[in-house]
Amino acid sequence: MAACGAARLALHDRAYRANALHRFDAAGYVEVAGRLARSPGRDLDRDVLFIDVRTVRAGGEERTVRGRLQLSVPFARDKRPRFDGLAGDGVRASVRLGSGASFRNFGAFSYERYLQGIGVHRRASTKTALLVERAAPPPRPSARGLISGVRRSIQAELERRFPAPDGRDISPTGAVLEALLLGEDGRLDEATVETLRVTGLYHLFAISGGHIAIVAGLLFALFRLVRLSRRASSLALGAFLVFYTLLVEGSPSVLRATLMTLAVLAGRLLWKDVHILNTIAASAFVLLLANPSSLFDAGFQLTYAATLTIVLFTPPLLRRLPRLPFKLTELALLSVTASLGAGPIVARSFNRVSLSSLLLNLAAVPLVGLIMGAGYAYLPFAALFPALAAGPAAGLGFLVEVFRRVAHALDAFPFLSFRVPTPPPALLAGYFASLGLLLVRPRFRGQRQAAAALPLAFALAIAAGPFRPASPGLQVTLIDVGQGESILVEFPGRRVMLIDGGGLVGSSFDVGERVVSPVLWRKGLRRIDTLVLTHAHPDHLSGLVAVARNFKIGEVWEGLPAPDEGLVAAFGRALGPKVPRRRVGRGDAVREGRVVIEVLHPPPDPAAAPAPPANEGSLVLRMALGSVSFLFMADTGRPTELALLRSDVRLGATVLKAGHHGSAASTSAELLAAVRPRLVLVSAGEGNSYGFPSPAVLARCREAEAEVLRTDLDGAVELRTDGRRLSVRRAGASPRPAKDPDSGLTRPTKSVIIAVD
Repeated sequence: MAACGAARLALHDRAYRANALHRFDAAGYVEVAGRLARSPGRDLDRDVLFIDVRTVRAGGEERTVRGRLQLSVPFARDKRPRFDGLAGDGVRASVRLGSGASFRNFGAFSYERYLQGIGVHRRASTKTALLVERAAPPPRPSARGLISGVRRSIQAELERRFPAPDGRDISPTGAVLEALLLGEDGRLDEATVETLRVTGLYHLFAISGGHIAIVAGLLFALFRLVRLSRRASSLALGAFLVFYTLLVEGSPSVLRATLMTLAVLAGRLLWKDVHILNTIAASAFVLLLANPSSLFDAGFQLTYAATLTIVLFTPPLLRRLPRLPFKLTELALLSVTASLGAGPIVARSFNRVSLSSLLLNLAAVPLVGLIMGAGYAYLPFAALFPALAAGPAAGLGFLVEVFRRVAHALDAFPFLSFRVPTPPPALLAGYFASLGLLLVRPRFRGQRQAAAALPLAFALAIAAGPFRPASPGLQVTLIDVGQGESILVEFPGRRVMLIDGGGLVGSSFDVGERVVSPVLWRKGLRRIDTLVLTHAHPDHLSGLVAVARNFKIGEVWEGLPAPDEGLVAAFGRALGPKVPRRRVGRGDAVREGRVVIEVLHPPPDPAAAPAPPANEGSLVLRMALGSVSFLFMADTGRPTELALLRSDVRLGATVLKAGHHGSAASTSAELLAAVRPRLVLVSAGEGNSYGFPSPAVLARCREAEAEVLRTDLDGAVELRTDGRRLSVRRAGASPRPAKDPDSGLTRPTKSVIIAVD
């Protein structure tokens, strides 16, 4: 069976890679034409369109290219309304095609595998909504278009009754209702999302088994009220669930939950006795047969792990516990047994352990059921009697406010929710194997107690560990953070330094939370001994806010002072008052074991007053272990390079991290001649609008006989050295050497070793 599954996955992967849109190669903007596969997705700062592409025009030639495209369209409330379209509408857009790789870091979440799981062959972006136009309507009405219209009408009603304070788009309360009723959680504000993550209640906003159970319970209660037979109730419920799945536009979690429910309903209609484990297995088999990539989806794993532990452990525990009023015993057991299966997967996928959810679910689950029931009753009422809908809308808003208060009920106990490093697979396997031993029939006295102690021990190891081994040498990782910069330095032993945290300018995407922190957790880190802020520009600073919040920080190094406002102030609040902040400049030097770290720039100026951050004020660091050395130029350019060349500082280095993402005004021929690097590293985003790294810089590096590694092509770059030899590994490397599009040269394979002395 495993071999058949592996073969099906291989065939599925091959078909995906062979898709014409997935393989289409074009530089710059191209024009795509097709039809919307579903209603536009709504995020706070963008609309997301899923387009079934028919043609692509590039270089003056239009070609037939089929595939599904995920297009990100920027949105600003004060400029233009959102893109308004329905499933099936024709769309024509001028876009820049991207890869599905996103941020390519070692062991990171595979965004390409995620896109494959939802049937998307390519991502794309566009500068403005003006480059996207709604073309011809569908030739004839379709069921998909009609249901999309119903969905859009519901969104319009929520936007009308719950507008944002400026009167445009939707308020936080409306966004909560949109998430619960339609599964569209993109417009939840940052504060709400963070609260739901910390409390472990975010699962209530991802429409899945819990929502389907609530909908089924509400409908069964209605059918019982009108005295509908069990068979008729099952048929009616099945028909409604199919419609509901189409209304929320078939997200994978909804498909899983609906398929599991339909399997149970069908079994009860066809046979008197239905074994729930068989229906769960059948639904998983069908889903994996249709899309084997689902196996790697955290949502798939959470759904089936939680469902299995609920089914296997709730009945025996329920027989041993007293029944409390209002079904509190059942609610508590559902929360606990679901956490038995989902908890370790949440720790592995989201690096969080939330004990608060065990208590909060007791109030939150029935409250969400009440909000959903009231919401689904409100929508037809508002459509029929719009003049009378203000009162019920206010009631819905009140229920959402009650939910917010419930979510914050345990804020005084922050230790109930904490972040953990990524547990190794062996630890998870041991936990689930020991959990299975609880189901084995006792053979000797004390077996149950011993079996219960094992999963508890593994759970404690997941929460307290893993324990990071000491590093034998110096390891430097240029993290792929897109158009920004972040560098992790692991010294011999266990001490680490993080230089900058990346950040995307003008985007709500939190690089520190979503990219840098997971990289550190996968390393088994809980503490950053030295956090270095080279300068206070967003593409270096904004990611450090989340890092300071998620990790224990030993001390902070900073260069020239910056005004304590905006991101700088947020960074200070995240650090707290107890973390030492040290201003460093030229002449400062420290040792980390055998590694010498020198600050080369800026010049020390104790009297310097806070000034707007500037690239030329960036910290420049040099570190060396034996014969191998690294020079980190941050965002400096030619003025700083000339100042360093005129000074008496030591510049020679094996590895040069190019200044300012490889801009033409950095990494001059004079600097390259003085440094004489074997490798030059460039941190740049794929397809960035600045054209970094500059072709002039690449040409100068070729003339200096220095190999260039860049995150936009190579992903994260990891360098390890014992002081004599340097090994290089690339996260984005393919098994075969690839051509550099700028130089035409063959790029190095995934791992190389350079002898330095």
